[in-house]
Amino acid sequence: MTRICLLAAALTTLACSRATAPPAAVGPSPARLRGLDFSASLEARASSPQSLHGQVRITNRGITPETLVFEDGCPVRLRVYEVQGSRVAPVWEGPQSCPDGPLTVAIAPGETGVLSIPPTSGPDILREELSDGAYRITVWLAPDDRVIEIEVGEVELSASG
Repeated sequence: MTRICLLAAALTTLACSRATAPPAAVGPSPARLRGLDFSASLEARASSPQSLHGQVRITNRGITPETLVFEDGCPVRLRVYEVQGSRVAPVWEGPQSCPDGPLTVAIAPGETGVLSIPPTSGPDILREELSDGAYRITVWLAPDDRVIEIEVGEVELSASG
């Protein structure tokens, strides 16, 4: 009987001391696909009209070359969301037109490829449907039929410049 009690105590100790999963990481994780890391930057220039310019950087941290195919010829698009309000769908997406045919981007191991964010302006985004103010902007890419959306932050948009 003592052996059974000791065995039960040992099994209970083992069951209670098993490894637990690590805590979840805080904050958004970087956008990744295969051995590639994606990051983006966007700048709102106070010109007349206000213009948005930026780039997406794709870094190959792997040991083999990677090739991305953008089937619609538009490698980078913008999505604009309301900061305040209850809508979760974008209020604007662009560009509205893209070049014909697929675009292929090859990135060697350890290298970084850069894609320009299509130039757009505050008036293009706001048109007559949206008011001047703060909007949350993301860039999204659809290489190889996968969607990668990268947060670039809040921007004060103005229809007048």
